[in-house]
Amino acid sequence: MKYVLAFTGSRGDVQPGLALGVELRSRGHDVTMAVPPNLTEFCRRTGVPTEEFGADTKELLDSDLVSTRIKSANPLTRLRAIADITVRNGRSAQSELMDLTVGADAVIGGSVGQERLLNVATARAIPYVPVHYCPMRRNSVASLLPVDRAPGPAHRLSWAALEQVTWLATRSAERELAADLGLDRPSSPPAGRISSRDTPEIQAYDPLLFPGLTQEWGHRRPLVGFLDLAPTTRAAIGDAEDSAELDDWLTAGQPPLYVGFGSMSIVEPERLARTFTEVADELGLRLLVATGWSEFMAGATGDTVRVVRTVDHAAVLPRCVAAVHHGGAGSTAAALRAGIPALACWLGADQPMWGRRLRALGVGTSLAAARVDNESLTDAVRCLLEPECCAAASELGSKMVTPAAAVRTAATLAEDALPVHTGTSRGGIR
Repeated sequence: MKYVLAFTGSRGDVQPGLALGVELRSRGHDVTMAVPPNLTEFCRRTGVPTEEFGADTKELLDSDLVSTRIKSANPLTRLRAIADITVRNGRSAQSELMDLTVGADAVIGGSVGQERLLNVATARAIPYVPVHYCPMRRNSVASLLPVDRAPGPAHRLSWAALEQVTWLATRSAERELAADLGLDRPSSPPAGRISSRDTPEIQAYDPLLFPGLTQEWGHRRPLVGFLDLAPTTRAAIGDAEDSAELDDWLTAGQPPLYVGFGSMSIVEPERLARTFTEVADELGLRLLVATGWSEFMAGATGDTVRVVRTVDHAAVLPRCVAAVHHGGAGSTAAALRAGIPALACWLGADQPMWGRRLRALGVGTSLAAARVDNESLTDAVRCLLEPECCAAASELGSKMVTPAAAVRTAATLAEDALPVHTGTSRGGIR
């Protein structure tokens, strides 16, 4: 069967899709990755055929639209920014995906740009298999509300409100883009239209983190575990730099505090870098910093500070005492699987939700990046170092679905989404 896996966004949005693509290809399927131009080479290193799709993610993240307007305190400004993101490059991305799906049997893709994938799958009369990295549909377990605990109906209401508000902000653009493909004029939010299709919505995160959600959603939205690349695939990519020197540094002293913000742009990076250095010195901790796309702390030096561009999370994080990250799904998964406590130093989107889950599970805490100062960061890191928090993180990590099992289950669900598929189902979570 021929699958087109269309994933846009940052590396954290694309990498789980790539893991799924590698597995489907190993089962004998024809697989094409469709990803932003700045991530095509990253995907091609795995040997999976890859084509450009959509806008350059780094340029978009660095733009005023994302770095300022979508984080505005004014709700109208945020809604207009969401509408602009919908329209920006939407027509060209949709056209590119139509070209890439000629002869395809199914489209698989993430939640970023889901409307384009839905339109193309509808126009092609093929299944669209969504892959979600956090709860995104109405449920009574997880919420967008900024509280750890709330009644189930309040959770459901928060999702319903988000669907409607986003739809009001984007419906004009969505109707134009649907008309481009000769589709009927949509009259409701995409979430409901996607849910009404006879395909599973793969939930690529661990069921342990959202107790009760598996029972509530059942087979329509199966929680398979976090998807990640196999060690052999990571080796082919050349994921980590100066691994030998880093290994020597890790061995030479106490386990460090890991700090990494991935692709996120940091406001006041110099002040934040100074804060992390001062707090680490006060607490007697070494710092391991992964600069990522933002180049955060790239110029930092010192005997107790090690700065690298990227690290292999699976190999390095278990050797750290705790992790501070932006609260993305991938970084959250990496820290949890490593069995170490984590601080979600969040900036926006789904990151506050992951921070609340860390706190609710007793395996970490949460802090808005904009509110970080010496006092708040010291308190947060001390919380991570508490024996109870360390023990809870270690226990949770040992019980999580393994990356290999999660990827196998997701691939089998993608196969089973087609009326007829080749190969043998090899799913099953362990």
